[in-house]
Amino acid sequence: MSEINLIKLPHEILVNIFKRLYIFDLRNLMLSCKYLREFIENESSLWKIVCRRGLIIATNEKRFPITWYNRSRISYNWRRGIFKSKLIVQHSTNYIPWMQLFADVLILSIGSELKCYAIDKSGFNRGLLWSIHVPIMQRYDVRTNDVSRFILRENLIVCGNRDGSAAVYQFNDIRKKPRLLYYIENCHENGQVEVTAVESFNNSVITCSNISPHVCLWSMDEDFVKNTNSNCISEFIVPECVGSRSLAVDPTKTKLAIGPNGNSKPILLDINTGDYLMTSKETKDLKHVIRDIQWHNENGIIYVSHSGKLQYIDVRTNDVIYTARDPFQSSLYCVKSDGDRAVIVGSSEYSRCVLFDLHSSHHVQMYFTQKKSSPIYSLDFDARKLVAAADRGVAVANFNVNASTTKMKDYSHIFEFVT
Repeated sequence: MSEINLIKLPHEILVNIFKRLYIFDLRNLMLSCKYLREFIENESSLWKIVCRRGLIIATNEKRFPITWYNRSRISYNWRRGIFKSKLIVQHSTNYIPWMQLFADVLILSIGSELKCYAIDKSGFNRGLLWSIHVPIMQRYDVRTNDVSRFILRENLIVCGNRDGSAAVYQFNDIRKKPRLLYYIENCHENGQVEVTAVESFNNSVITCSNISPHVCLWSMDEDFVKNTNSNCISEFIVPECVGSRSLAVDPTKTKLAIGPNGNSKPILLDINTGDYLMTSKETKDLKHVIRDIQWHNENGIIYVSHSGKLQYIDVRTNDVIYTARDPFQSSLYCVKSDGDRAVIVGSSEYSRCVLFDLHSSHHVQMYFTQKKSSPIYSLDFDARKLVAAADRGVAVANFNVNASTTKMKDYSHIFEFVT
């Protein structure tokens, strides 16, 4: 009887055998010989099958591509809490920062400044590329001139300020300082209320305020610079709403999701017609606030509330199809989705972020990104890293680490509270 050599079996047979094994068994096989290690690492079809068993962080990175084997390995670290964290930006004054990853840079608002940092694929700070002071308006009241929120859309940066103004910058290369394109001095109530959130829609800017029921659509045509406060082409009164905390335009740029004050569900507006596709009269409650909102895909919205809930709503049926709660029942300030199954939220305490799987009923893991007890005001992530902004600094959690030599911080168990 002839001996059967495993490594001489046909390619299809090996894949059919290995796909039935657990990841622990595959790792042992990879240690057995160089051939099997290279075969398993480079066989994408095998890892696509294996990855169906657990949450895999989606990626669309082009500058730093990642193999299916490494996606599986790094996603295992996400689920187990295996990472190394480091402060990459630090300052001495308390702020409410907002940030966004964009290719290989980090854009961050600190007070009335907008800063751009070069980062590597692990998220570590490689130096300040540029810094600009966003224009401010002197209001002679208790408001600050800080940037409340900003968004990046194509080649534009739109900033909403707490002094009631908004600024639009244009760039060709994000690594170079952008130029001021438009400035709106008085966005709502003649500038007497802050601009809480902004969006960009085709050749227009959208603004809202947390204490005004109006959502304004501002034109960015050639006459904009000549008369910055008379280019409000549309003004929508949000029904059953005392103000709005967050805005998000859908991928088709036809619908606007609005996160209102005094409600536990978002409101959906058709931007072209001005019709409301979804209202929330039955869920009106002055104790509720939708802090942050994002389109998960063209048919679904994810959002977080002051009451500590994460919810996912299907805009085709207006039904909430996923609900989860912060493990500590804390308020949630921000949310980010990978467009597939992974959703990460920022909590109001302990500099804590929480990972949820839309296929699971409870949280997957928690990450204490800094040692200080601060809310996470803004976050962003990709397959390798999580970047989170607290009141005095920004920290990165790098998951592309060796699991055998990195300390595990596992908080995946469910917390139960006794009332």
